[in-house]
Amino acid sequence: MSKFSEKCKELLIENGYNVYRLSQAASLERTTLQRMVTGKRLPGPEFVEHFCQALRISLPEKKEIMELYKMEAIGETAYRNQTTILHLFEKLSALEKNEGFNKRSIVDYGEMKLISPISNDKYETELLLQYVLRKTIQEQESPELYTNLPGTDTLLPHYLNLMIPQYGKAILIKHLIHFQTNASYAYENLETLHQIIPLCFSAGINYIPFYYYSKLSRNDRPNLLYPFYIITEKYVLQLASDLSKGILHSDPAILQEYTKEFQNCLEHSSPLLQQSKNLDEALQLYMTSFDTIQDITSLDATPCDSDFMDNEYFFDRVKEHSPEYAPFMNAYKSFLNVINQANRNDFFTINGFQKYCEYGISSGTSSIVIPKFSPEERITSLKYFLEHFSNENHHMLNSTFSYPDSLYIELRNNHSLFLINLADKANISFIIIQESSICNAFSEFFQLLADSEYITPENQTRTLIQKYIRQLKQLTFGITP
Repeated sequence: MSKFSEKCKELLIENGYNVYRLSQAASLERTTLQRMVTGKRLPGPEFVEHFCQALRISLPEKKEIMELYKMEAIGETAYRNQTTILHLFEKLSALEKNEGFNKRSIVDYGEMKLISPISNDKYETELLLQYVLRKTIQEQESPELYTNLPGTDTLLPHYLNLMIPQYGKAILIKHLIHFQTNASYAYENLETLHQIIPLCFSAGINYIPFYYYSKLSRNDRPNLLYPFYIITEKYVLQLASDLSKGILHSDPAILQEYTKEFQNCLEHSSPLLQQSKNLDEALQLYMTSFDTIQDITSLDATPCDSDFMDNEYFFDRVKEHSPEYAPFMNAYKSFLNVINQANRNDFFTINGFQKYCEYGISSGTSSIVIPKFSPEERITSLKYFLEHFSNENHHMLNSTFSYPDSLYIELRNNHSLFLINLADKANISFIIIQESSICNAFSEFFQLLADSEYITPENQTRTLIQKYIRQLKQLTFGITP
């Protein structure tokens, strides 16, 4: 029996029913119910909803049942990966709304004095971490920090984003991250993105992560003696496996040895990503190896530029509004020709689409090089999109799907993941990840997303496009629908 069927059977008994009595009382098909609670066959989601309503279970219990159902339907690993990616989008969306990529609250900690180089609880350890970071950023002209903290740790990113604006300095961080080799634990590798991506998108932080594979799991950590560390020019902070205890060293000989060994570790690891915070360099990176693209999946707030307008019109707009990027256009034209021949699967959000229709604000490349689209241009682009729309490779995500407006994601050939934060010309962050477990997880995520409850049906998508065309015509030309 599966976890799902065991939980269903448990709830059935707890509420004083058996299969026969519940099927009679709630008009549930008895054979389907019997097969569900014995784990012989998985019913449809509507049947499970009816089952929960019939038992009058609490909302937390219903949530647990539906989670177990999804886990059973797509597999536990796929479910964990999907959940982890959805939570990542929710986090990035929340950061964007709070201007978290570019602004942070400045907190004055006052003068910190070192009472003891040894901490015995989490509060004292956090003070040690604050002390090291504050001294490093305050005293070093070009501060650097090396660490192997778990990629899921939140303390370091939290305090960095508080202190960096306070001193107006940039800090270099080299981060050595442990990745799981077991595919069943790939979601742990994905969870590191919750800290890595915000750090890459943060102003004032030059973040360079490296990774290596190991069979050590989280369950092995309690058996390791102070396995984590933070190295700066003047300090080494050793940390216990649960980060509850710390030992601070300032002996130059210890610092030198730790720094040397850290560099040796980097030589046996791999860079996790390529990145750029410069638009020119980002465009060049984006168009690398484009001649090998066969499959491409994208996720953006609005539909792809090439779905809104033909290439020549796009190039004319770039020359008009951003002539400095005209030299890139020949290479970009070749790139688009390859993209148009590839197998494409594009996702966009209904919120981003409505913002484009109502205000002319696009996302993707056009938001950087082209100003707002006029109502006339929106009418033309929507007509073009409607003419080329296909539900096989265009998917509108409904309002329950949380996603930041400034983020563009592209997966090429299932082994190169591009993440681009496009705030404006001065604030662009470009990342390429080619680690296999992360790319495979995103590939599977997109496959599941295309058949999920987040997808707006094709007829509703077409109706919405037509509605905005009519509204824009009325606004622009006074034509009554």
